[in-house]
Amino acid sequence: MNQLVFSDQEFGDRLNRIRQQMKNRGLDALILTRGENIYYASGFRASHFSSWLSELHAMVIPNEGEPRIMTRALENEVARMQWTKEPKLYMDHEDPYKVLVSILQESGNTAGKIGIEKRFLKLSQFEKIRQHLSNAKFYDASGLVERVAANPSKAESKCMREAARITNIGFQKGIAEVREGAYPYEIIGEIHNAMYKAGQSDFDMSLVCVWSGPQGGRMHDTSTTEKIKKGDIVTIEVWGVDNQYKAGAQGSIYVGDNPPENIIKAYDMVADMFLQARDSVRPGATAGEVFEAANAVYRAARGADYYRRVGGSMGLTIFTLDLVKGRQDALKPGAALLIQVLVDDPVLLTCTSTVMVTEDGSEELTQPLLKLKTV
Repeated sequence: MNQLVFSDQEFGDRLNRIRQQMKNRGLDALILTRGENIYYASGFRASHFSSWLSELHAMVIPNEGEPRIMTRALENEVARMQWTKEPKLYMDHEDPYKVLVSILQESGNTAGKIGIEKRFLKLSQFEKIRQHLSNAKFYDASGLVERVAANPSKAESKCMREAARITNIGFQKGIAEVREGAYPYEIIGEIHNAMYKAGQSDFDMSLVCVWSGPQGGRMHDTSTTEKIKKGDIVTIEVWGVDNQYKAGAQGSIYVGDNPPENIIKAYDMVADMFLQARDSVRPGATAGEVFEAANAVYRAARGADYYRRVGGSMGLTIFTLDLVKGRQDALKPGAALLIQVLVDDPVLLTCTSTVMVTEDGSEELTQPLLKLKTV
């Protein structure tokens, strides 16, 4: 049963483009260990889990010959539903590094120039690979696949739009559930429920966060069992998913009728930063230019440069491209960006949505809160 989201032609095109990058670097073979990159090149849906539950989960792409994935025998059912031929399965008591060697032997690359993703290998894994392939020369190929994927296909853009639709439903549901006396975990549950009812099927990829407190909550460390009180700032962050492609939205809500003037003023600044960054998104613009569009607003208001990124790329991988000062990566049509502007002075406030680069500008995929919401 073939359950591939993308066509054989698309996977073939991805492989050709990856091999062109390999050729440009003089690589005889490439070993992928980042779960998202294995999925991108093969459609193996269990890559996310396998990459952190296995001693070694990899995909080998030789310059010539068949690409192969290797994974645990436990994954035999899902391994049949991916693009490459004859996946190599190993039992948990077997040595996966010997399996890796056997794959490279098939294409005669045990002593060649091999690209590895150093950024996504543990030191212990790299040492064992070198021990088992002592005659090979290794080169860091981190980012190779991500550069290929930076030019998304129409099918990928379709996944992004569907992910954004699901995100919007979850985000709006979360906003509607914020009230004095509610618990953040109740809101989180309602958001998840709404997104699954809307058609989300990836259970391990979505993200729902609700932070609350008089200072906007302790971002990334807020207790979900503390009741929301009058005067709190509630921040909701939602990443909906479609076929492992993610789109995000985030916003801040004031609990009460009369927010302090300094909070309103700060939120207006954040919203203006967001609008300037969003409006600067177009083909050929650089990541640094998007940052500077928001930074100009912040600098005029605060007298210093903005202290964090203005967001980054969304999709199969997250923040592969950061919208930071000076970054020269040019934006390409189809790329999705999370425009994420926030401050923590006087309180945590954010205005955030996902936009997609189009042929002549940008398309807003999720709906931002351009005014401070009160409940």
